[in-house]
Amino acid sequence: MSLPSHARVVIIGGGSLGVNLMYHLTEEGWTDVVMIEKGELTSGSTWHAAGLCPNFNGNHTLSKIHDYTIELYDKILPAKTGLPSSFHKCGSLRVGYNEVEEQWFRNVMSRAHNIGCEMRWVSKEEAKAINPVMNFDGARCILYTPNDGHVDPTAVVMPLSQLARENGAKISRFNRVTDINIVPQGGYEVITEQGNIVAEHVVNAGGCFAPEVGRMVGVHVPIINLEHQYLITEDHPEIAALVKELPVTRDSTAAAYIRQEGNGLLVGPYETRGSKPWAINGMDWDFDRELFAGDLVRLMPWLERCMELVPIFQEVGVKTIINGPITHTPDDNFLVGPVAGLTNFWNMTGASIGIAQGGIGKYMAQWMVHGQTELNMASLDSRRFGDWADKNYCITRAIESYERMYSSASPTENRPHGRPIRTSALHTVMAQKDAVHFVTAGFEKPAWFKTDAVRNESETWTHSEAHAVVAEECAAVQNTCGITDISGTAKFRVIGPDAHAFLDHLSCNKLPAKDGRISLTLFHAANGGIMAEQTVSRISHDHFVLMGAIGSQIKDMQWMQQHAGDYDITLEDFTENWGGLLLTGPKAREILQHICEDDLSTSAFPWLACQTIQLDSAPVFAMRVSYAGELGWELHMPVWQLISIYESLMEFGQPLGLRDFGTRAFNSMRMEKMYRAYGTEFTEEISGLEAGMERFLDLSREFIGRTNMLQRQANGLSLQLAYLIFDDQVAAECFGNEAVFANGDHTGIITGGAYGYRVEKSLAFAYLKPEHCNAGQALTVETSVGTRHCHVELDAAYNPNNSLLRS
Repeated sequence: MSLPSHARVVIIGGGSLGVNLMYHLTEEGWTDVVMIEKGELTSGSTWHAAGLCPNFNGNHTLSKIHDYTIELYDKILPAKTGLPSSFHKCGSLRVGYNEVEEQWFRNVMSRAHNIGCEMRWVSKEEAKAINPVMNFDGARCILYTPNDGHVDPTAVVMPLSQLARENGAKISRFNRVTDINIVPQGGYEVITEQGNIVAEHVVNAGGCFAPEVGRMVGVHVPIINLEHQYLITEDHPEIAALVKELPVTRDSTAAAYIRQEGNGLLVGPYETRGSKPWAINGMDWDFDRELFAGDLVRLMPWLERCMELVPIFQEVGVKTIINGPITHTPDDNFLVGPVAGLTNFWNMTGASIGIAQGGIGKYMAQWMVHGQTELNMASLDSRRFGDWADKNYCITRAIESYERMYSSASPTENRPHGRPIRTSALHTVMAQKDAVHFVTAGFEKPAWFKTDAVRNESETWTHSEAHAVVAEECAAVQNTCGITDISGTAKFRVIGPDAHAFLDHLSCNKLPAKDGRISLTLFHAANGGIMAEQTVSRISHDHFVLMGAIGSQIKDMQWMQQHAGDYDITLEDFTENWGGLLLTGPKAREILQHICEDDLSTSAFPWLACQTIQLDSAPVFAMRVSYAGELGWELHMPVWQLISIYESLMEFGQPLGLRDFGTRAFNSMRMEKMYRAYGTEFTEEISGLEAGMERFLDLSREFIGRTNMLQRQANGLSLQLAYLIFDDQVAAECFGNEAVFANGDHTGIITGGAYGYRVEKSLAFAYLKPEHCNAGQALTVETSVGTRHCHVELDAAYNPNNSLLRS
């Protein structure tokens, strides 16, 4: 085709992800779409993919995507084309061998209830009937998913591309993009071997070449290629005699997937050591459909285990070895969504199992057309990585992700790879005091502090050895005082004559009416989804300080930049320049007063107030808030001041019982106070109404999302946030995305949970059908150790009248 001079969207890359997006954009009504592919469609990693489409997934968003992908390939595509389905619905088995795997499987199975995906336990005898060629003798647990399977990548990508063309999209093949110019008036000039095209939107779906495409506009795409091999055997008579196709079977001890291919086997191990990154210094543009030489020697330890599991594997020769590059991101979730610092430039890349994730095109199209999606995309949003995710970090984490592809997961898992990379000024001090750090958005946060009695914790989904230590940390906060490092918080300044008007336009809540006051607010999209949570401190009418979640730092800044328009303001992200401490507990004022001459009484410094005070000889921005629910102050200051102030507080505080505490205790105490959190209770697919934030919503004034929320009110809510208190004492908490049932019927999904040490109860939040959100409503939750019983409460479990915060 001849390249048009203009297009609404240019998609760079014609693999599974790019073609899926092209098709779904046309289904959403954007038909002025041009795809540019340097070779043939599927010529990157798509064509040689094993085509697996699993429903087993520990990520709720990906589970929804995989479920839709299977429907797309098996039902929607045949209905659209009139062709029979090419999807092999052979089902799958997942085999586990230890207690942690069993707990993890239970957690995944609970999540599957929220998707509507059939997933169930089977005995060894049942598994043998489903897969008669495999040995299950050593298995502890086996999970069966009957409705997933595999597909030939070309058999779905090519029909989708044809449907997109019929809807008006255009495809330019064998045409390489050589550069991209940012047009000053808006949009992008895409330079190709066959001419130039100006586009309003550009999507980087370059797969292995995505980093090269990103560099054309000056952005870093954190992707690393690794070699992945699978082999196809010669035919075996036992397989030829089967009347039903074998399921895809995944085994953790072999770190491999095994499925039927014709009358033979397809075997794909993921080496748990010695994996091989490729093209770490950049891709050669001439690379197209090439494969690497097979290297079975590297795979032999895992192939030998596969032979033990499938004895007939020993009886056949190897017919084909496929060894090709597969992209991996630092967390093995792929990269989609807006690129930070640019307008209408998008990533859609980084899929390590790209056929199963092809259906992401539906949600990416929603994002581009409507500004948000019906899913919580935070775990896939490419803005979760900043410039801190450098090359060495990406390589290290990609190797880790590859080598642990079939390892079990647990909430106490704490991998060391690529760490530390983002640290507080107090990191070394905390480490010397035996802090156990966990990571959020690359930032090291102390989770709990080792004691003489507890030095380590096991990987488990139940209460670990650290459970008793966290109880002690919470008790210190409740009875005397605790201190924790809160440097891992996103921090912004909004300054200028229009600062108040700008924030008023974004904020669903009224801004503080007086200098030195604080308010909590949410930023919504036009369609009502929560885009950010911010604590807003008013310094003056034209100066505000905002603080939010570290995981959404880049996204929040971009949201403000995109809406700055003609407002006379200056935006500053000073996250890395300031550190912070939370001093909280009944003795917080007494301890703080030792190094402060300012009046800290309630009359002079009330709850939800902020002011700059002097600690020792340093000016410190102090906020009278405490996410832990006790009397307390957040103390924010330049990073170089943090150690000195911390040591002063400890010097005077330790004789009064001051103790360090970490994020485990913090999460427990915020749950006891019924405090919601961004990324769990606050997400893009719901609004402040569903989240129960009515007292923080001022619908009498205009702000982004108000019209949608008024419509939601008029139409009635389809779900609502509920606060759950458990009535049993099972030693396992909710971690998010577990299924909730009322009278045996599925009613909702857990967003997060914790054990409340001050109230001695397990707690959780869940989005439920509104009819089940009444006080006392009995519910059950499927957890990692089985069914737990709870009920709905309308008030916080701890100090619901906030008397401690106000003291």
